[in-house]
Amino acid sequence: MKITFILPGFSRFPVGGFQVVYQYANYLSSKGYDVEVIHAMFLPTQKTPTLVEKSKYVVKQLLLSCGIIKPWFKLDPKVKVTNKGRVTKEMVRDADRVVATAWETAEFVNTLPNRCGLKYYFIQHYEVWGGKERVDATWKLPLKKVVIASWLKNIATSLGENAELVPNFVEHENFYLTNAIEQRSPIISMLYSEYPIKGSSDGLKALELIKAKYPNVLIKLFGVFDEPENLPEDTQYFKTPSRSVLRDQIYNESAIYVFPSLSEGWGLTATEAMACGAALCSTDNGGVDDFGVDGLSALISPINDPVSLFKNIERLLLDSSLRVKIAQNGLEKVAELTFEHSGQLFEKAIL
Repeated sequence: MKITFILPGFSRFPVGGFQVVYQYANYLSSKGYDVEVIHAMFLPTQKTPTLVEKSKYVVKQLLLSCGIIKPWFKLDPKVKVTNKGRVTKEMVRDADRVVATAWETAEFVNTLPNRCGLKYYFIQHYEVWGGKERVDATWKLPLKKVVIASWLKNIATSLGENAELVPNFVEHENFYLTNAIEQRSPIISMLYSEYPIKGSSDGLKALELIKAKYPNVLIKLFGVFDEPENLPEDTQYFKTPSRSVLRDQIYNESAIYVFPSLSEGWGLTATEAMACGAALCSTDNGGVDDFGVDGLSALISPINDPVSLFKNIERLLLDSSLRVKIAQNGLEKVAELTFEHSGQLFEKAIL
């Protein structure tokens, strides 16, 4: 069986949504399927790219071909990878299944001829920043929907659509407990992002309040962006840390992990931190609903409310027994989220 995934371009930096697609591509390839991943930068269903956008793409491709930009994820050599500037219907091969991975690619996949295979829409977020009306229209296209979280399945239902739920997973071979939960120092970690939807500004405000009241607390931030200015005193910043650094020096050293997103398809870093024994303090962003139960496996505060987030962090700092309970329950909860199980569900969903 031939399966084609179509991604909206190529990212030179780690992106959770891309990573999940790559992981399923590897899984399906290991099961004997003929898999292709197409990085489609410009699509005929989208507006014509500007000269600047085209130029940026050409430079990126040149740097990639010269090895200056290196792929951040290792795909199975049997997976065919196609990087294209402008992709047309004629460029998509004959196959048995073709999978859209974002609202932009869903519009394009819907136009493909039947020779490209049965059409699927792998939904990892409610991408309303693309324009709610247009995004909702893609959910109603005659594509078979696969969603990664319960809140996304609920949206599909509200739109009168059926969707298969295939929850995301934790890379348990990379993220696991190496430091006793009970003995952890007052260290707090958080992903930093320049994208407003990630809520980093709210997270930093909450951490500033913590640092002002509890100066002995150590803050560890990480991300793909350069270190931001005016961080709380003594904050450590890790730019693009390896998995081992993320596991051993950040997550496993942390008593608390802060996840301040305004909206999240699935809390990938939250589950990684929980698998390493950090207690989760999250906003009510949707992406933690499948594993973050308020008062049991996480403390949940409203979005856009750094003071409430601060208060939850403070609760865990002051109440060691509560922190340990949250962390241990979280560890048990994410232990259920295995790659093999999700891979089997994804395979079944597109058969």
